[in-house]
Amino acid sequence: MDDLGADLRGRADLLPTRVLLRHPSCTRVLESIRQVRAFYPELDGISLRVGLTRSAAGFASREEPWIWINPRKLVRHTIAHELTHLLQNLGHVPSGEKAADLFALARHPVLCDDVPYYLATPRSLRDAWPAATAEISSLLHRTARESVDRRTSGERRYLVWFEQTLRLRWSERRAAALPNTDPLLVQPTLF
Repeated sequence: MDDLGADLRGRADLLPTRVLLRHPSCTRVLESIRQVRAFYPELDGISLRVGLTRSAAGFASREEPWIWINPRKLVRHTIAHELTHLLQNLGHVPSGEKAADLFALARHPVLCDDVPYYLATPRSLRDAWPAATAEISSLLHRTARESVDRRTSGERRYLVWFEQTLRLRWSERRAAALPNTDPLLVQPTLF
């Protein structure tokens, strides 16, 4: 094991697998997880095992504090989603994939660096992601935060509320961005 492996293996916060230690992306993966984990104080003091996967963006164990991350699909939202599964295991967050997506989006705007996979989002929002990332990230976080607040206030259909409200807000944003196409305002042309 090289010096990097000894240094990484010696830290109690993240315990990488041997496969991850040998992977060229090891340092990048662990640093990304540490950055996201800073937004999860509920996991302080828990040693988190970290492995690699290629079959999905990420996985989390239901029994142990263990996550697997795909280094080729490494975004903060995926890491946050998997850490949220660990909170679900501890009983801090409602169970389910959609809830994990929502609570990850609601945690902090910086964790909204990709469109959620399980929550329904308009196709046009996904298509606009590369050109409007900051605006969409803000919309996702704000709507997710409001949805979590509604759940705290007793709303049982908070996930449906998120999906419907996001669709409505995105439609309103798109309508506001379009030029006025009222036929009465269009100048007639000769050709």
